[in-house]
Amino acid sequence: MLAILPAMTSPFTAESALKSITAPRQGSGRTSPLRDAAFDAVQAAVTPKLADGAEAAVAAVAKAWAVAEELWAKTRATPAFALGTPKAACGKGCGWCCHQRVGAAAVEVLHIAERLRSHPTRDEMLARLEAWPQGRACAFLVDGACSIYDMRPLKCRGLYQLDARWCMTTYAKMDVPLFGPAPSHDFQIPPKDVFDGAVFGLALPFHRSGHDCPGVDFIPALKAIIHRPDAALAWWRGESVFPADTRLHDWFPPLSKTGKTKRK
Repeated sequence: MLAILPAMTSPFTAESALKSITAPRQGSGRTSPLRDAAFDAVQAAVTPKLADGAEAAVAAVAKAWAVAEELWAKTRATPAFALGTPKAACGKGCGWCCHQRVGAAAVEVLHIAERLRSHPTRDEMLARLEAWPQGRACAFLVDGACSIYDMRPLKCRGLYQLDARWCMTTYAKMDVPLFGPAPSHDFQIPPKDVFDGAVFGLALPFHRSGHDCPGVDFIPALKAIIHRPDAALAWWRGESVFPADTRLHDWFPPLSKTGKTKRK
């Protein structure tokens, strides 16, 4: 269980991006200027929406995605990233990372379900979801590409591996290559920092306001609520709309009856 992340003491700038990308990781490696910047920015964007009720609060997920993507775009544009970060192997048509179990914030799943219900290809999307067998590649992986790319969870957005062979052997369970160097687990740290910070910045306001927002197993959780148009409102009122076996992470310590975080 992670402690609540501290706020940044200075705004995100190109200079802070340079420091984040080039400096050694601090302490346990759980925080960085990029991670803190994403955490702060997303939390600031989401928190005011909770006062407007369930519909506005769940819709704020789209704002959280946009804020995180903007920060990631600014990071990619810095000379420090362009010159100091190894190139990722990721690209359209790869899709090996989509063979793993994906975690998402509970409120992300609620928002994605609402968007899928009104999607232009709704019937095709729901048919893929219904036909998905447990343990297989993501239901939305089509011809090696993500068919819900613009509404994929934050955890999907931050994974940039340097060696596709590692994804092939680890996620898709393909045989390790017989020749050449062993697959490398190395990945780009900046995008992971941005989108990890963003998911905590998204979940914390809900957690603090008493709305359960753990990390859940994306596809099984989505299947459980896709035919429940009232799922978001029921969740907002305190109903456990996701099956217990889809719960992956309790990201923050539990709240006391006073609404304050319990410290262990």
